[in-house]
Amino acid sequence: MRTLNTPRRGTPFAAPCRPAPWSGPMRTPEIPTGTQLPRLILSAALTAKPGSATAADVRLTMLTTMDLVENYVTEWAGPDAFLRGMNVKLGLPAHAGDTLTFTGVVVDATAEVVTVEVCARSTEGVHATGVVRLSW
Repeated sequence: MRTLNTPRRGTPFAAPCRPAPWSGPMRTPEIPTGTQLPRLILSAALTAKPGSATAADVRLTMLTTMDLVENYVTEWAGPDAFLRGMNVKLGLPAHAGDTLTFTGVVVDATAEVVTVEVCARSTEGVHATGVVRLSW
């Protein structure tokens, strides 16, 4: 049987594989509930192909929005943070050239997981809301 420490031919590797980032003791920092994340103002500077559409016709996709939310929270959390889960809901569309303002607040903090609620607003209103769960 092939495992992480045994290659295809059956001889063990010289050194065991690195453990998964979620194995071992967790060292979640003391973050009190209600902690505000710093506000981030971001210009959605996406452009369309020449001749295909105007910038007002280009909308941010769900994947782009999820990536922006993830980056907002993980930049605040630092390089040792591990993303446990994410739930993002889209609201009003955001177009290329719009300015998005991200805000976040810690709504739950245990010894294992910190939960952050995030809101992304465009000039038209709420573009996305989400919940991100992290551990360290």
